[in-house]
Amino acid sequence: MFAGAGTGTTGTSVTAGIKENNYLGLGIQLDTNFVISDDSLKGKFSVLNPNYNNSDKSLKTVLESSTNDFMSTGGYKTSRTGLIIGTEFEQMNDVFVNLEISNFYEDLETSSSANNIIKKQEGNYFENLISYSFSFNNLDQNFQPSDGSLTKFTQTLPIYSDDLSIENSLLSSHYHSVNDNLILSAKFYLKAINSIDDDVRVSKRVFVPSRFLRGFESGKIGPKDGSQFIGGNYASALNLNSTVPNIFFENENIDFNFFIDLANVWEVDYNENLDSNKVRSSTGFAVNWFSAIGPLTFSYAVPLSDADTDVTEKFRFQIGTSF
Repeated sequence: MFAGAGTGTTGTSVTAGIKENNYLGLGIQLDTNFVISDDSLKGKFSVLNPNYNNSDKSLKTVLESSTNDFMSTGGYKTSRTGLIIGTEFEQMNDVFVNLEISNFYEDLETSSSANNIIKKQEGNYFENLISYSFSFNNLDQNFQPSDGSLTKFTQTLPIYSDDLSIENSLLSSHYHSVNDNLILSAKFYLKAINSIDDDVRVSKRVFVPSRFLRGFESGKIGPKDGSQFIGGNYASALNLNSTVPNIFFENENIDFNFFIDLANVWEVDYNENLDSNKVRSSTGFAVNWFSAIGPLTFSYAVPLSDADTDVTEKFRFQIGTSF
């Protein structure tokens, strides 16, 4: 069993669950957990057999449910429940293939403060989806790597769905160790979602994850309809990072980093006049401290370029603990 709590400038969260890596001595991995944050509630139960029937292929079953309440900020609330069945295997050396079939049911509620497009999308949605991904992984280690790269492309297609959207994403990370104290890294993120028959549903629109753009509030860049940030059809980000030698004191539990972040969210399918196509950028430093009370992350970023509607945030911290 595990439980955790976190707080920071981006909000608070509580996590709890049960995790077993060798259920009944068969190597089966069980994971059940839930997360409560300021505006969401998420729960997941998954079973993973890493070597199903001695085939060198994994078999995964996931049941998940989530509720996101943006009534006060965006005028809408979504409840989404689904089942995922998938498999992953190594096609060739360091190249992995993942296949998933999923079924989801979503309920979208709106209030009087929602814009007309969101009100139009109110209702119930059923989705039967197929996803596949290809990844190349030659990292020296998956946790805190110092050399190698990881590149993953994922596409999600509708088989039968009330919302015919196609989603594509690419994530690529590269690491190079100059010496024991200097590690250079670069991460590239690209995501796109486009609808075949109508506007993309508000709950599926694209934002830049907060970890890819420091110096700006999470979800507070890009196209804006009235007072609401609505996301876009496309998002991209580039992170350049360098570790900094600790010249003040020796502590293996503390990492210092210098970074440059660049990101953009653009295009609105239902109204091109709302587009906000401009590269946002920032630079600063970050400290990662694996303290006795849990991991602590601190960053100070100075925005270098932004749009007039963006909401900046120079200081950010996050602290979590488990017990």
